[in-house]
Amino acid sequence: MLLSPKEALITLNLIPGLGSVRIQSLLEFFGSAELVLSAPPSLLERVPRIGPALAAAIADWRHCTNTAAELDCAERAGVHLVTIDEDAYPTALRRMSNPPMVLYARGEWCEEDSRSGVAIIGTRLATPYGRVQARRFGRELADAGCTIISGLARGIDAEGHRGALEAGGRTIAVLGFGLGQLYNDANAELAEAICHGHGAVVSEFPMMLRPSRTTFPQRNRIVAAWSRAVLVAEAPMHSGAMHTAGLAAEHGNTVFALPGDLHRDTSAGCHALIRDGAILCTSPQELLADIGRSGELHQGELFGSLFAEDAPAAEPPATALPLPDPNTTEYAVLQAVAAGHDTLDALCTALGRGARELTPLLIKLQILHHLIPREGGRFACSGQKK
Repeated sequence: MLLSPKEALITLNLIPGLGSVRIQSLLEFFGSAELVLSAPPSLLERVPRIGPALAAAIADWRHCTNTAAELDCAERAGVHLVTIDEDAYPTALRRMSNPPMVLYARGEWCEEDSRSGVAIIGTRLATPYGRVQARRFGRELADAGCTIISGLARGIDAEGHRGALEAGGRTIAVLGFGLGQLYNDANAELAEAICHGHGAVVSEFPMMLRPSRTTFPQRNRIVAAWSRAVLVAEAPMHSGAMHTAGLAAEHGNTVFALPGDLHRDTSAGCHALIRDGAILCTSPQELLADIGRSGELHQGELFGSLFAEDAPAAEPPATALPLPDPNTTEYAVLQAVAAGHDTLDALCTALGRGARELTPLLIKLQILHHLIPREGGRFACSGQKK
């Protein structure tokens, strides 16, 4: 079987136990993936970390891999493969010391994703507080033009992705298993939403590889390298999020952490990171300013400029204007504010709508004097007591 250079690299990636570090060593020694697959075991064993068992597996690649079946499986699942030698491969990952040799992907990434990428990561066992904050940061950072990068795990990861989708922004999910296993995952529907025009779902693993204790740490290094900043929203001391934060710091990327409940284990990791030098972060605007994107248009700035805390509260007109039709979103906004959902974040959560959709409606309702801005970014219905 004659393989192209791309197929040869994909074949190496399919050999069990090889991994990106060993493949990189093989390529440095032999010069190309085709020559690696043509080499005898005696020569393969000269490469560091390639013992007799691996050398035999590489030399016997025709029997331990099925590249044609792998490519067919990927094509049927709508997955495209990009190798490290191709121009489409992300520059940020190519600069890694141990880059993935092959990326399997649904959807599309672009170079801007790494320049504006912010990873939102944390525990799968997130508290309601952690979930709300991850979704809030995902929504507002994506609205400001950041690409949200995470691991599609339940809990904090999933909420960060959902926030980005609510803003109509971009997000990249990096998996710790093969894309062919997505149908088994609880976040399969979320993955579908990401793939359709909002970013990409990516893995370095063969299509049907199941998750394991080793695949997730491998996934973490990609999340760390693809982002210019990492936000740990909620994490215990010993967790994958802490591992990713450490890798991000090694890359020279900025690490942020949200403070949490002192008595919860799920906040202990964040507090440890802050103690060790991570930046304490309490709002998306703080993070944006620290990474040099404070000039970007985002919801916090929009409300801050239009409804400054020291600005006098608008008074309703002497003659009340007609209320919106009950079947409209404007009416639903008024009902939600009257029920106590009186901030942008609370309204997005209560109504299941994105900040981009609700912002112009809030402005319109103030112009019509149905809403009055209050201190702290809150709103009240006209005639409603403070």
